[in-house]
Amino acid sequence: MKSLCARLCGAAVALIVLAGAPASAQQLELKVMAPAAPGGGWDQTARAMQQAFVASGVARSVQVTNVAGAGGTVGIAQFVNGAKGDGNQLMVNGFVMVGALAMNKSPVTLEQVTPIARLTEEIQVIVVPANSPIKTAQDLAAALKADIAKVTFAGGSAGGVDHVMAALFAGTVGADAKKVNYIPFSGGGESL
Repeated sequence: MKSLCARLCGAAVALIVLAGAPASAQQLELKVMAPAAPGGGWDQTARAMQQAFVASGVARSVQVTNVAGAGGTVGIAQFVNGAKGDGNQLMVNGFVMVGALAMNKSPVTLEQVTPIARLTEEIQVIVVPANSPIKTAQDLAAALKADIAKVTFAGGSAGGVDHVMAALFAGTVGADAKKVNYIPFSGGGESL
């Protein structure tokens, strides 16, 4: 899965950049921010971009920085305030940031950045440990309806797509979505 993501992301980055890149692009020194802890999807995407930029000759060097916290709101604030007008800085982000910005009442918004490419898609999946008594979606639904507090969901930051998915699942099966027992982590790696 990771190598497929890296290949697709690499091909997309190379095509996007090479399509409009001047000859001096090979001298670029880029900075890519992953506004999350290492190991998650944003980090993997940023590192795949790093490899693609260098391997394709588009950039001489690419530095990836991780800035964890609050569903990307800490990172976007640093990016907006620190990269003003610097075309050599990029930030990876996704849907989790939309909820995080709203939940955290962030003074920085997505209107302060310019989207340039969609490289990935966010698909939600619910998994359980192999030794869990929950084996099917029906088992999970029954457990939530029996006692929602005893079912723990783990995922990315509060308000992000993982949190929304857990609440939507709970609500769909008739449990009180407001009572979802959700444990947020600052990155996908920690959550796993």
